[in-house]
Amino acid sequence: MKKCLFFTIITTLLITGSVDAQQNAKDFLKRKHEAVVSILRRSTRAANQTGERNIQLFNTLDELLDYDAVSREALRDHWSELNATKQGEFVALLKQLVESNYRRNLESTLEYDIRYIDESDRTTGTVVRTVARSKKNRRAPEIHIDYTLKKTNKDWRVVDVVTDGVSLVSNYRNQFNRIINRDGWDELLKRMRKRIESGIE
Repeated sequence: MKKCLFFTIITTLLITGSVDAQQNAKDFLKRKHEAVVSILRRSTRAANQTGERNIQLFNTLDELLDYDAVSREALRDHWSELNATKQGEFVALLKQLVESNYRRNLESTLEYDIRYIDESDRTTGTVVRTVARSKKNRRAPEIHIDYTLKKTNKDWRVVDVVTDGVSLVSNYRNQFNRIINRDGWDELLKRMRKRIESGIE
């Protein structure tokens, strides 16, 4: 349950944008997270204000995650089998799933303190290690969340999130492979659309 929660809310911490050439990934991630928290705490007394806040958050989210890279890795075993149209459809659906989960859980991130430990360069990208701890239940165990970022041109982009040793991209890949191998590509898209429509994580 703990990991499921963080797979759905973790995108709140993943806000990216243009970066200074001298800015490292850890400082960048921390600064953007603080900006997101500020947005979340903003008063939204009217429906239109809530809508404006969500638009602002989702627009920033679009600058955050490399949906193409995540899609290619999540569907790595079948990606080359698809034409450009099907690849684009999959990317669009995956993006909606992430955004839907994010919208339902964005407020939950306010209940955690985040510590940014360090960053290291690896073959997969620059990994920023963080630790999350509940503000309400200090006896609850810490949750370790590692972000893998890559720099495209001058922008940092998040390409994976590992929560307590479990990779978001690998988790998606296992689910997608199981459905495709058993029921086919069309069934995967059908299930993704159904989850989007129902708001299920």
